Amino acid sequence: MTAINVLTKSFSHYRSRIQKRKDTYNYAKHTSAEEIIFNLQKLVKLKDKKDIINTVMSISKSSIWMSRSAFTVLTSYFDVSSLENLNLNSERAQDIIASVTNKRTVDAPDQEVFNVIYHELAHSHMVKDYRTSLKVPDTKVTIVLVSGVLNEIFSTPAFQRGAETLLNQYNIKHITPHVDGKKGARENALALRKQIDDYMEKNPEERLWFFCFSKGGIDTLHYLRAKGEKLSPNIVGISFVATPIMGSDHVNNKLLKMVNAIGKVPEKVSKKILGKQIDVIASELQKSLSKNFRESWFKRNHKQLPSKPFYTAVAFEAKWHQSHVWMMLTKAIFRSQKSNDGVVDVENAQFPYYFQGHNLGVLEGHHLVGSRSSFYDQEALMKAHIIFLDYKKLL
Repeated sequence: MTAINVLTKSFSHYRSRIQKRKDTYNYAKHTSAEEIIFNLQKLVKLKDKKDIINTVMSISKSSIWMSRSAFTVLTSYFDVSSLENLNLNSERAQDIIASVTNKRTVDAPDQEVFNVIYHELAHSHMVKDYRTSLKVPDTKVTIVLVSGVLNEIFSTPAFQRGAETLLNQYNIKHITPHVDGKKGARENALALRKQIDDYMEKNPEERLWFFCFSKGGIDTLHYLRAKGEKLSPNIVGISFVATPIMGSDHVNNKLLKMVNAIGKVPEKVSKKILGKQIDVIASELQKSLSKNFRESWFKRNHKQLPSKPFYTAVAFEAKWHQSHVWMMLTKAIFRSQKSNDGVVDVENAQFPYYFQGHNLGVLEGHHLVGSRSSFYDQEALMKAHIIFLDYKKLL
């Protein structure tokens, strides 16, 4: 009888994995088809070479995303591994789930509570027959998605796929202010200030929750420092995801220093010919991410950050073979002995001991989990934040 149960469970997991990949493929197929048709119609009317190149690249990205999703469906037919429920046989995890569900206080650190919530949701999303008692609460908050470095190479802001699910399932709104992935924190902080001020002026009743990915969190920190205690009470909290709060050692890599030295040449040439210096190597951006600069900045400015909103931080870690192909390259070039997600070391993505924020621990994942083409469960991550914040009475 036990053997039959194990076989039935394994077959259920097998079907669930295939269905999950099919759902991802269908989303990619429908979205990509709409984008390709739109861009082909646009391409006919374009005359500027730069616009033509950008449109062709957009079509290519949509096609690659659809093809990659289709390939993943194919490979899922050969994957017969079981989907482990990390909470099932843990009395402590079950106690945490029951406490969160019934709004009871549990004696456990934030990291443990959040970890249990996330894995419970991730398992329920993957295994169709599994039902969890955890529910996303009603909330009138509007999510502010702030993307990171060079996000312009992607078709959508980071974590927009997850945010769209929250909109469709729970009517939780989101907005995506524009920040330039090539610019430093100072310029992007000013851009955020203008856009958020304008939005709140038009929507004075809305409560905003910032969900910041990577350097988007750095830009937001500078925006918060500039506002200080004058920050609108409508901004209830800020969540940092894979943000190098304490900087990144990769900025000081020897290879990057060599590129910087070479990059100074066209900058000097541009100044002589064009009359202005083009920042080819984004030196201001690199300064914004430097570990030495970030550690010093945070220590000097953390007391000037607004005290009323909540602050949370979650880090990712991934082995090189578990990463996106781009992350494999960064792990090979920017070698680090410390646990990292391919770009940010885990210890730098957490608040220091002297800051009263909620460190939500470390999850498995590479630095590009926020892109729409990743197979990471963005929905589980965002739902886990909302459930945790509601449990802590923060949202």
